[in-house]
Amino acid sequence: MTLKILPVVPIVLVLLGGSLTFAADKAADKTAGGPAKTSQETQYGSVEERRIMESLQGASSSPFARESEELENKKKELKRLESEVDKKIDQLNQLRLGIEKQQAEKKAAETNRAQELAKVYEKMSAEKAASILGTIDQELAIAILAKMKTKSAAKILNSMEREKAAKLTTEFSIQDR
Repeated sequence: MTLKILPVVPIVLVLLGGSLTFAADKAADKTAGGPAKTSQETQYGSVEERRIMESLQGASSSPFARESEELENKKKELKRLESEVDKKIDQLNQLRLGIEKQQAEKKAAETNRAQELAKVYEKMSAEKAASILGTIDQELAIAILAKMKTKSAAKILNSMEREKAAKLTTEFSIQDR
């Protein structure tokens, strides 16, 4: 009879990173190919390592989730503000159009009044018209003279004081019609 000597593998309790494992089990797993390891077992060598890694993963995904949520909130806020700005721009454009319309109406009314006043001053004697036009606002006098017939305006300017007629003529020549 032959005696076979089997290697004795001491069963030792080994403390590895917070987990208790039998060295014999580990040795047996290595030699026999052992049970198939899951991705978790391959990723983490111990329970403590797994706990630390999971806490790190939880902490790292949390700021990204918060940042993503904050970014979405800021996008929504920007969209809301953009729509408010667009509404304000539309309101301002409507106001601008209203003001332009009122200015055009006012200018037309002033033109009509100047035309009517021109007719009145044309019917006056040149001396009376000259004395009145010499005392009223210069811009109004120019507007009235501009609406008059050339012959009537010339008679009135001829009847005015020289300095006043010169001022009106100069302003009339540089004024945009």
